[in-house]
Amino acid sequence: MLAEHVVGAVLVRKIRRRLWEYVIVLALQGFFVGVFTPVVELALALPIGVLSLGLGITLAWLREQRRLLVDSYQRLAIDSTEIFLLLALLGISGLVAYGLRLPLIAYQAHLSYALFGYILGSLAGEVGWRWLVFAQLSGELQYRYVRNLAPSLIFSYSWHHLKRLWQR
Repeated sequence: MLAEHVVGAVLVRKIRRRLWEYVIVLALQGFFVGVFTPVVELALALPIGVLSLGLGITLAWLREQRRLLVDSYQRLAIDSTEIFLLLALLGISGLVAYGLRLPLIAYQAHLSYALFGYILGSLAGEVGWRWLVFAQLSGELQYRYVRNLAPSLIFSYSWHHLKRLWQR
């Protein structure tokens, strides 16, 4: 196992990059929230954003816990299932909006609030978990967490990383 200061340095480097990517994604989504704000019904958009914030925090907390797993197949399967279910949720929400004959602009406007809340919640959950839990972990678990933490938020898995995960 690596020395504690090496694990800490790698963690800081990964966290720094992930935080910059969160800032960029939040700024981009914040732009859409700002553009669509005149179109939304705030009494509906704000609760959607708050619920999405809670969903983001919860899923991020669970994602951080999964980074402690030894079995990379299980972690990858659960991560893939989470992404699939989130995409299915987006698809179903689009179908419901279509069934209710909501204008596309109104759907996109409210969806921008939901996505902003989810991304902000993911950031809060990730940072909160590290702040509250990481220091209490044993050295082995800290090492496993840092090893399993992707250096990039946007490109979580490189082809090399995926190939290594599926090799026996």
